[in-house]
Amino acid sequence: MKHFKLRLSLRFKLLLLLVSLPLITLSLYLVMATDLFQQDKIAYVFDSSATVSRALATQTRMELQNVYSGFRGVAEHFDIDSGDFSPTGKNMFQNNARMHALVLIRRQADGSYRKIAQIGKEAEFATKFLDDTTQIDQLREQTAERTVVVRELPNSPSVLVVGFRFGEKTEENHLIALGLYQSDDLINAFQGSGSYSSFVASPAGDVAVGSMDVIATDLELLQPLLQNTANEGTSEMALSDGSIYLISFASVGMGDLRVISRVDKSKALKAVQVLIAKSILFFIALGASTLLISVFASSQLTSTIRELFEATRKVAQGDFNIQVKPKSTDEVGGLAESFNWMAAEVSRLLNETAEKARMESELSTVKTVQETLFPPSQSQFGPVSIAGHFEPASECGGDWWSYSRVGNKVFIWIGDATGHGAPAALITSAARSASAVIECLPDITPGSALSILNRAIHQTSKGQIMMTFFIACIDLENRRFSYASASHDPPYLMRKSGGKITKKDLRPLNDVNGPRLGEKKDHIYEETEVEFQSGDIIFFYTDGILDVQDPNGKKWGERTFLKTLMDKVNTEPELNAKLGGICKEIEQFRGGAQLIDDVTMVICEYQERAA
Repeated sequence: MKHFKLRLSLRFKLLLLLVSLPLITLSLYLVMATDLFQQDKIAYVFDSSATVSRALATQTRMELQNVYSGFRGVAEHFDIDSGDFSPTGKNMFQNNARMHALVLIRRQADGSYRKIAQIGKEAEFATKFLDDTTQIDQLREQTAERTVVVRELPNSPSVLVVGFRFGEKTEENHLIALGLYQSDDLINAFQGSGSYSSFVASPAGDVAVGSMDVIATDLELLQPLLQNTANEGTSEMALSDGSIYLISFASVGMGDLRVISRVDKSKALKAVQVLIAKSILFFIALGASTLLISVFASSQLTSTIRELFEATRKVAQGDFNIQVKPKSTDEVGGLAESFNWMAAEVSRLLNETAEKARMESELSTVKTVQETLFPPSQSQFGPVSIAGHFEPASECGGDWWSYSRVGNKVFIWIGDATGHGAPAALITSAARSASAVIECLPDITPGSALSILNRAIHQTSKGQIMMTFFIACIDLENRRFSYASASHDPPYLMRKSGGKITKKDLRPLNDVNGPRLGEKKDHIYEETEVEFQSGDIIFFYTDGILDVQDPNGKKWGERTFLKTLMDKVNTEPELNAKLGGICKEIEQFRGGAQLIDDVTMVICEYQERAA
């Protein structure tokens, strides 16, 4: 020990540690915080820009729908025989203060176009528009190709030149309406979009509304966004001026028009530059303060440890709302921070446990509500007997079935939404609500019912969740069975040709089929029909019955399913017993295993009673 020389005291080492550790930590924090703030700011700008473009797209669509309704209303009062508008049509045009001019052009049988009528008001720009045959021909060509064409009228503030095609492009004698429409609110909306530069454009590179200073080079660079098939989105892109822009787009929903909103990234992130400058000054000040405080830090170590000890006693008593104030940035300070995080995390986990219990209670309520969507499991409508069974794979299911009698017709509904759980259950609720309205419509058929139901599901799920569906209709007067299908597993018609039902007696009802509900908005579903005979049985089901698994993962499968179906139909005398026998076989096969998908079965028998 006599040769030992004190080079650096422990106090100096501790001081060096207490100073260097927070400086390094704060430097890293400054870098990460700045980067995080920049990313958050970009995300905020994107979100704000998307909100602007979405709102402008909605306003543009509503305005164009108003223009469409006005033009169509006047066009419908054009008398082809007299070659002029009726008094009602002229009054509609004159009384609409926002409508300045209208030209009607009809497609001829040989594919050419002929102007059949025009009407305008006394404004100079309206007369000039009607007399400009070159512009009208150009607009007509664009409208015939794109369905909807919009542009601002030069030198006429807030006036839009609008073109609509009434009918398909290839349809003979379809009409094209071209005209001028006053749209102050829409033009002002694009001019007043704040720091965002917004405009409406088409993939062809035409600027329709707003930011008329957009150059052709920028439109070429924006082509990937204009031609994107998504309804809306965002992108970061360098334009012709060399600046990087944060851009969002949204589909107008009419024709191929899209709203583009852009903001200069450097201007949007100006707050980040200010934050960096202030953070550096703050960092310097904090570093100087840390140096002074670190001199006295060694004497504070024991007091911090003592506070930690007292805090742990309170935690042991169940008080998790305790915070220990760190008095240094060394290991002891880190221990205090860790303790605070641990106490907060335990408190969070306790809150999450309570929240999970609440959610389970809400799911139970949803399950109870969904059960009300189904009819009684058995019913009799004259010669038609119906029995059904539904078992969800989770608290809520995506399958739904029902039946109803409308006059002398009995309807049977069965569908399977994508997946299962709460989202699928909401779609089944929409289907049930729509079916209640459809049943009240006059002369409803399975095909027309599917078309209406498809539009309701598409509007509800926006194409995110789809649904297979099968609608059957039994006419009690003429014993006709008609049906339509939306990609649903075909039911089996069982008609006894002799004694027992065999596999050759199973007829899948798949003569017509269409896409799933919600996949194509305006699809027209075909339907067909077969003749019923006394004793005929039809078995409806969803694909969950084929996916049933035993504890070893083996699936029930189609072969076992059909064998069980024929066996129960042949051996069980009552309709409910046939269905119950199939359910019992499924339960025995499962052996308590979890269902992979919802299981739904409906069995229907047509049996004429003796007089």
